Amino acid sequence: MPAFFRHRLFRILPFAFIWLLVTLFMLLIYFDPRVALAPQLSSTLIFTTLSIPLSWYAAMHLVPEFLYKKKIAAFIGRLVLLLCVNIIVLYFVTAVIYHYLSGRPIIPSPLVLLMIILVFFFVNLIFISIACGVKIIADRYGLEARLHETEKEKISTELNFLRSQINPHFLFNILNTIYFQIDKSNLQARASVEKFSEMLRYQLYDCNTDKIEIKKEIDYIQSYITMQGQRLEAETDVQLHTSAGLEGFAIAPFMILTLVENAFKHISHFKNAAENKVHIDIKKTGELLIVKTVNTFDKSEKVQQLVQSGGLGLQNLMRRLELLYPQKGQLTTHNSGTIFESVLNLKLS
Repeated sequence: MPAFFRHRLFRILPFAFIWLLVTLFMLLIYFDPRVALAPQLSSTLIFTTLSIPLSWYAAMHLVPEFLYKKKIAAFIGRLVLLLCVNIIVLYFVTAVIYHYLSGRPIIPSPLVLLMIILVFFFVNLIFISIACGVKIIADRYGLEARLHETEKEKISTELNFLRSQINPHFLFNILNTIYFQIDKSNLQARASVEKFSEMLRYQLYDCNTDKIEIKKEIDYIQSYITMQGQRLEAETDVQLHTSAGLEGFAIAPFMILTLVENAFKHISHFKNAAENKVHIDIKKTGELLIVKTVNTFDKSEKVQQLVQSGGLGLQNLMRRLELLYPQKGQLTTHNSGTIFESVLNLKLS
């Protein structure tokens, strides 16, 4: 059987099963042992079949046009009006057919007529409720699927944008470093270009995936620190500490770099170079990766700039945490005097 027909069949079968159950239920209620089964079954099938168009109209038109737009009164009013009209039409159609097949009167006693109308009402209401419920569930599922795809696309776009913002800023710093090295020594310039080439290769090729091995990320951080250190005075206190156990797991690319980059970007420039420092500590405790950066900064500059670094600093990282590590990532910052501290916690499980 072709896939199209299988799909249609699976959608129709539940409704057919419900229609059959309601038909048998009505037949059980109305069954008259004094009348042959054929006319009773025929009139019941006609009734339940003719109830379907009203259910379809309520689900496909009344629900989106009134219920979804929160026009509850208009929805209920139109539904009740259609129910009344449909019950009258259905009664006379089935009563006439039942009369010709069995000879029974078209209009029975008032009590029987009232019972018949009430049953007709509730049966139609059941059909309408089922149809509207299926419509709402289907629309809800479709909406969630579309929202999910839209959110995925939005996240992918934002991540690409955020990631692309890091690279030009970093390349600018490296180009400046190389520029100031050219006059010092061709060997040193050559080494810087080679190191830069390795880092660029990492950015362009290794980081095309959602996750990168922690070892590669740390190697990149070490290269970055080496390059940045070359543009600082030799006495500047730059340290990187990594603990054992930093292997066997992966993280999103450039998560650590943002903290390191922020520390170097806002490092102080005291006359005594030894007072300028950047300390970086990366460790894994259980299922928690902890990255801590500490840097000195000049109090004459606004501390707020450490957080609002033109979209290239900690705000960038905070947004990426929301997208990539919801409920599993946390970034805290603290400043005291001339020391600024950032701590990133990532739950790896």
